[in-house]
Amino acid sequence: MQDKQNQEHTEKNRNYISIAVILLVILLAILAVLVVMQRKDIFGDKYSDVSSGTLDNSGEYYNNNSNSGDGDMDDTGKPATDMQLIKINTDPASYTVLVNEEYPMPADYVPEDLTIPDVRYSYSGVYEKSYMRSAAARAIESMFAEAKKKKKFELKVVSAYRSYARQKVIYENNVKTQGEEKTRMVSAQPGCSEHQTGLAIDVSSDTVKCAINESFASCPEGKWLAKNCQRFGFIIRYPKGKSDVTGYSYEPWHLRYVGVNLAKYIYKKSITLEEYYNTTTTEDIIPEDEFISDVDINAPEEPEMVTAPTPQTAAYTSQTAIPVPEPSDTPEPVQPATQAPARTQKPAEMPKPTKTPKPVKTQKPAKTRKPAKTPVKL
Repeated sequence: MQDKQNQEHTEKNRNYISIAVILLVILLAILAVLVVMQRKDIFGDKYSDVSSGTLDNSGEYYNNNSNSGDGDMDDTGKPATDMQLIKINTDPASYTVLVNEEYPMPADYVPEDLTIPDVRYSYSGVYEKSYMRSAAARAIESMFAEAKKKKKFELKVVSAYRSYARQKVIYENNVKTQGEEKTRMVSAQPGCSEHQTGLAIDVSSDTVKCAINESFASCPEGKWLAKNCQRFGFIIRYPKGKSDVTGYSYEPWHLRYVGVNLAKYIYKKSITLEEYYNTTTTEDIIPEDEFISDVDINAPEEPEMVTAPTPQTAAYTSQTAIPVPEPSDTPEPVQPATQAPARTQKPAEMPKPTKTPKPVKTQKPAKTRKPAKTPVKL
C-alpha cells in the first residue's frame, strides 16, 4: 500500500515538472517573438533599421565621419525608411551634407582629409581639382579599377575638389562673359557648389574625348557608371527629369559620394538627395533641354599644387545655412585714404578773477562817558 502511494506521488511530481518545462518553453517563445517584433513592423513587414549604427534617431542613415555606413545593404530593397521628415544635414564635414543655393557651404570650409586618388586624369599636373576626401578617393579607385578589370573601360577624372575661392573666380568670370542670368543657369554661386565638399567629382572617358556633356550618358562607360556607381557609394547627383527639384539639368558625369547604404537607397528609389530630405530649393524650373553645367571651362587657369589645401579653421560641427554674397561684375573701388582732420585745440581757459577783499569794518565810536553827578551841598 505504501509503495503504491509513493508511486502516485512520484508520478504527480513528474507531471508538475513536465508542466513547468512546457511553461518555460512557452515563456521563451513569447520572449523571442517580442524581440522579433522590435525589429519589424508586423503590419508592413518593413525593417526599422539597416545595421547597427547606420541610422540615427531622425531616420537618417548617417551624418558623421566616424561611421560612414558603408556596410553593404542587401538587394531586397527592404532597409529603406519611409519616414516623411528627415532632418536636413548641413554639417559641411558630413558625407550626407545637402549643398545647394539654400544650403551653401561656409566660405572658410576646407576638408581636413583631402588626398589625390590613384586614378587616371583628363589632364596633366596636380591642381586643386585633383583632390578628393579620403573616403571618396578610395571609393573612386575601387570603382575605376572594377570598370577597367571587368569591362576594359578607362574612366578619367575631369574635376574634383574646388575651393570657395576658386568657385568665386569661376562664377565671376562667367558673369563677366555671359551675364548673371545665364551664369546662374550654368554655374553655382560661391559656396553652393558640391565640389567644395571634396565629395563630388566630374567623370568622363576618352570615348567622348573626356567631354563634360550629355554624350557621356550614351557611351558604354557612362551607361556602366549609371548602373554601378551606387555600389561604391556614389549617386548621379543631378539625374534626368529632376531639374525641377535639383535646379540643374541632367548631368550624367557629376557624381556625389554619400556612402554605400544611402547611395543604394537613393538608386533603388530613383530619387535625388533633395527628395531624400523632402525638400526642394528650386524657384525656377530649368528646361531639360538646357545645357546646365558647373565646370571650370574657360575659367582662368589655376596654379599647380605641391601639397593639399589646408583647412583654414578647426573641424566643423553642425552648421546652419548662411547667406551667399551677391557677386559683382567689377571689384569695388578702393576709397583713397584721407587723413583725419586735426583736432581743434580747446581755447585756453581765462584766469579766474581775483576776489575783491571785503572792506574793513568801520569801528564803532567809543561810547561817551556820562558826566559824573555833582554832589549836592547840604
